[in-house]
Amino acid sequence: MSPSDERGSPDEERPEIASELLDLREKPPEPLAVAPQALGVWELAWPTIVAFGAQTMVRFADFAMVGSLGPDALAAVGLGGQVYWLVQSIAMLVPTGLAAVLARAVGAGDAERSDAVLRQSILLASALALATTFAGLPFTDFSIAMYGVDESVVALGSDYVWWLLVGTLPFALSFVFGAAIRSAGDARTPLYLGIATNLLNVLLNWVLIYGRLGFPALGVGGAALASSLSMVFQTVLFWWMWRAHRLVLVPGNAGWRPDRRILRSLVKIGYPASIEQGLFQVGLLGFQRIMSLYGTAAIAAYNVGAQILSFSFIPGIGFATAAATLVGQHLGARDVNAAARSGWRATAGAVSSMTVAGLVVIFFAEPLARIFTDDAEVVGLTVDFIRILGAVQALMAIEFAVGGALRGAGDTFFPMVSVFIGLFLVRLIPAALLAFVWEAGVQVVWLALVMDYAVKATLLITRFRRGKWKTLEIA
Repeated sequence: MSPSDERGSPDEERPEIASELLDLREKPPEPLAVAPQALGVWELAWPTIVAFGAQTMVRFADFAMVGSLGPDALAAVGLGGQVYWLVQSIAMLVPTGLAAVLARAVGAGDAERSDAVLRQSILLASALALATTFAGLPFTDFSIAMYGVDESVVALGSDYVWWLLVGTLPFALSFVFGAAIRSAGDARTPLYLGIATNLLNVLLNWVLIYGRLGFPALGVGGAALASSLSMVFQTVLFWWMWRAHRLVLVPGNAGWRPDRRILRSLVKIGYPASIEQGLFQVGLLGFQRIMSLYGTAAIAAYNVGAQILSFSFIPGIGFATAAATLVGQHLGARDVNAAARSGWRATAGAVSSMTVAGLVVIFFAEPLARIFTDDAEVVGLTVDFIRILGAVQALMAIEFAVGGALRGAGDTFFPMVSVFIGLFLVRLIPAALLAFVWEAGVQVVWLALVMDYAVKATLLITRFRRGKWKTLEIA
């Protein structure tokens, strides 16, 4: 969109999608017809926060349930999850590209294009999911062994990754439907379906980890199988509701034949996000490899601490989703000023909420750690990690919200660059020097995280303020 496309008429001549009110609801100055564009930051953020909160509770349950199996099981679940998302990083290009392209189509009122974008996203996600599944299955042992952990952790982690890979296709399709519906302005339906799916996941955890109701006890592998089966359930629900016209996006006349133009747009916008996710997971792998010098307890503490702190990340995810949706929709409606306001308001909401959540987690760090394990060394290290990372929640909030706003505008390349700079140049290199050269304690190594998030927050804020994203064209 060129600068000449910006709306130049006075505000009173045409009601804005977002108003100047200093709250997070962005209420319009006069009543508007019910439409996705009429929603504000908070309307989109809170259902996503609750949905991801429920999902985090399931992850919490995974860790808590396998925690009774010992530190090796905790380390295996943490490492296995990272390996899985490294393998799946390529598939993440679809939800990111979908969100930017579909939000603009919705903002422009183009229902036909919205339907076509969703269908092409389903095709692309399915192809990538099947490819990554078959590519990853033969290397589950090797992927965990790369961390330099004990053989018992390798065996458990390999089992965990294998069962997650089996469910890659339903995972991918569920993400596509969720991203599409949120980008269209409906954040509540994914919330309701997510709660039902998460309840099923917890039940299946209890059955498959411990061997209840006549099923064999699968341990760590049971936790992964439970996740995969619950995603099958959620995908079936999404598909049925879509075909039955029960979603905000309904099937139109678009076909299933591959559309090169739409696929090219999805890949062009999404591939930096895919690379970013891959870089992030590789960086985490490298950071875990450094921590392997300090033993299994340090790795378990890092993963438990990250899991506990993930509760404070949840508001950031919600406001990032709201920012991406509203920025994309406002740009589709040719209102760059409203797009900018949405980004800044989402950032304010993320910073305030994540800061408060981080302080709460810090205060309850020790009792939360003891939910996962009674190992004194792991508990002590977990508390140290939570205090360090919990203190930088405001910086992480900026990365979430501003990064989401940029991606919603289609500017996915710069967030990728910021992750590379922060994670590799600012975190990994100093951490490696501290550990290998100066033999510092693991708590000192963890301080590299603070520098990482400070640099990324500065880069992203600067990028958003300069406003280059306002003129990006999406084919």
